[in-house]
Amino acid sequence: MPHAQPKRRGNAEFTGVVRDFQAQREQWSNGGSEAIWHFRLARHDASGNALQPVPVEMRGLSFSGSVSNGDEVRISGRWRDGTLHADELMNLTTHARVHNKTYRVQLIAARVFIIAIALVIAIGFLNMIIH
Repeated sequence: MPHAQPKRRGNAEFTGVVRDFQAQREQWSNGGSEAIWHFRLARHDASGNALQPVPVEMRGLSFSGSVSNGDEVRISGRWRDGTLHADELMNLTTHARVHNKTYRVQLIAARVFIIAIALVIAIGFLNMIIH
């Protein structure tokens, strides 16, 4: 029987082997979608005894890198609803950094650009009314 229940609050980091890997896409009402990876992290103590597995979820518009069943990984994330939510992991089998792509920076830049254009148009319109 697995023992050594991991702490299920705050941030945590684990090393283990990927099991039951599943990839899916969640459709949004606006036509977009998000990639979701679910897997269990099988862990063992220094004596080889099985530890409590860690359920993991990763979400993003897409992912850079890959992970497969049987890969050894090191992952850190934040506990939410009994699952470790992570943005990246280190695949120790392939020596690759695997991370989600959210395009947050690009979205923020696009929003700032749109607001700047709206302000320029509004100022131009006010200038026309005043003169």
